[in-house]
Order: sequence, then C-alpha cells, then structure tokens
Amino acid sequence: MTGSWNMALWTAGQRQEIEARKAECLDRYRAAQELACQIHAQRRDKGKGWRMWAERELSARPELEMEARAKLNRLVGESRK
Repeated sequence: MTGSWNMALWTAGQRQEIEARKAECLDRYRAAQELACQIHAQRRDKGKGWRMWAERELSARPELEMEARAKLNRLVGESRK
C-alpha cells in the first residue's frame, strides 16, 4: 500500500483488498451480534444455569466470543434497568 490515505490514488487491486477486508469484518460483527441476541433471547428458558450454558455457547465460537460477550453484557445490563 502507498503512504497516501486517498484511496483514489491506490490501484484497483488495493481498493478491492480493503473492501474485501471490510466485508469480512462486517460479516463477523453481524454474526457476533446475532449470537449474542440468540443467547439473550434463550436465557430465560435455560433458568438459573443460563450463564454456564452461555459460556459454552460463546466458547464454541472463539472467533466471535469477545464481540458477542460484549454485546451480551450490554443486553443483560439493559434488561436489568
């Protein structure tokens, strides 16, 4: 990549690489959000053991775990208000 932040000066290949990376990141972000929402929606069905179940669900998807955990924590915090 060049030292310029102006993407118009970059080659088409370089711009495509960046767009592909952005698409990957967005897909991963959406998948993490969906996982967190699914866990949050099912937590009442799981009863008092929902946290252990949630930990297993999160650890089964290590590529999404951090983002999904952050979203799940926000959802749980909001539902307590």
